[in-house]
Amino acid sequence: MVPVVCRMAGGKVEVGEGRRVSNMSLGGVRIYSDERMAAGQEVDLEFILPHGPSFKAMARVVWAKELPKGAPGVYDVGLEFMALSKRAREELSQVLEPRI
Repeated sequence: MVPVVCRMAGGKVEVGEGRRVSNMSLGGVRIYSDERMAAGQEVDLEFILPHGPSFKAMARVVWAKELPKGAPGVYDVGLEFMALSKRAREELSQVLEPRI
C-alpha cells in the first residue's frame, strides 16, 4: 500500500501525525494513537494521501488496545468509516488499488 498519514481533523491532539496508517480499506483503518479512545467513540479524521490531496472522514472506534513501551504509538486503534464522500472514496480507491 502507498503511504498514507492520518491525524485528528481540526483538533489540538493529533493522531498518527507523521506516521503512516497500518492497515486501510474502504471500510476503515487501523492507526497508532497517543490519545486514548474508547469503543463506540466517534472521531473526525483527516487523511493525507501521497499524491497530494487529503480528505476528511468520520469514523467510529471499533477496538483499542494499549501497546507496550517502544511501540509506534501508545494505543493501537481500529476505526470503521461511518461515511465517505464520493470524492474521498475515489481518492482512497486509487491509493488502495494495486500497482502493476
